[in-house]
Amino acid sequence: MEEEVSRLAERIGPQRITNFGGRFNVRSKPNPNNAAYTAVGLPLHIDLPNWQQPPDIQLLYCLQNDASGGESLFADGARVIDALREQDPEALAILSETPIDFRFQDNHHDIAFKAPVITLDSQGELMEIRLNNWIRDTLHLPAEKMTAWYRAYKVLWQLFHSEAHQLEFTLTPGQMVAFDNRRVLHGRREFDPNSGARHLQGTYLDRDMLASRLRVLARTTAPSQ
Repeated sequence: MEEEVSRLAERIGPQRITNFGGRFNVRSKPNPNNAAYTAVGLPLHIDLPNWQQPPDIQLLYCLQNDASGGESLFADGARVIDALREQDPEALAILSETPIDFRFQDNHHDIAFKAPVITLDSQGELMEIRLNNWIRDTLHLPAEKMTAWYRAYKVLWQLFHSEAHQLEFTLTPGQMVAFDNRRVLHGRREFDPNSGARHLQGTYLDRDMLASRLRVLARTTAPSQ
């Protein structure tokens, strides 16, 4: 049903509004300002790494999915970072200590932010990932650091896109998936728009509102003393 993703989201809290609106439609359309609005395959990514505060939670609701292809892809960033730490700690250090530029621009917006691809806390645990090859801007690094950065980025990219770290399934009409946008990367296989319609609707939520809703529910459902 139209607006179902908004109805479900607002049971938790207000939708996070971005330059794509409060709710957005994911389907192929003419003159798109985002690769999501085409039929091409989308390698794993997070949404809006060019924002100072990327959306915390993303909801994707399937309205139609009759096209050939278009399977949804997901990968847990925490698991991949653990694998990177074990396989190539130097790559992890480079990607977590080197801020790079992210930028989205169209006729109406020009939103940019600089941050590392990987952000770790004081204990070395993952806080967030900013991996999105469309919104990654020109790399402004000294020439002598370029090769090492690209090598580290390639290692991370290959880990995320290995079968060992990917979950793949097909959303059907009426199904919704919700995930941590700053930890879980998502993507899709290429689909054929001539074989049938594919239409998803999405929105974002702030983690603060999710935590608030959980506390309110715990308070209102607690047994009386």
